[in-house]
Amino acid sequence: MKKLSPLTTLRRAAVVLAACAIATGALAATTAHYFDGDTQRTITLDTSLVAVITPTPEAGSTTQARSVGEGGSASPAPLVQLQPANQSVAKGAGTHTSPVYREGNSPAGRLMALPGGVVVKFNTDWTDAQVRAWAQAKGLTVTQRLGTASNWYLIATAPGSAALELANSLKAGGEVLAAMPNWWKQTAAR
Repeated sequence: MKKLSPLTTLRRAAVVLAACAIATGALAATTAHYFDGDTQRTITLDTSLVAVITPTPEAGSTTQARSVGEGGSASPAPLVQLQPANQSVAKGAGTHTSPVYREGNSPAGRLMALPGGVVVKFNTDWTDAQVRAWAQAKGLTVTQRLGTASNWYLIATAPGSAALELANSLKAGGEVLAAMPNWWKQTAAR
């Protein structure tokens, strides 16, 4: 039997370890991307957490976020709560889950989740009727126009990866100026 060099032995050991890690899921942290305008942003899946998304905040909640649509009408944003991924999720009516990502490649990156929806910017010469007809032709639903001075719209998706996939698909399709998931991002109190 031929004796292997130490370098060859190390390379083979590294290949075996990597194969074992992949097979057991130890390398479950995967990276993905989304576009912020024309800038591609990297995100890393945090497999230790899951986001539980409740469509409307509980009565009396003081942390309720609100978004303003056309005409100034406010609609309640979903409530997002993080919990360990190995904990069972008590699903109530309309409650969904989303994978949790971290900004960039760092374990210290800000936490992000996908409560649903894609924010899309259309060419300024498109009318509201043209945007809605385009969405309908693609089997999409416009849930609201974001402001009155620009051509930003919120397109409906289910919570979770569907928003990331649709945003990247719309951006790659070239028919819109920008498309990004409607992210929930962790913030710190000042």
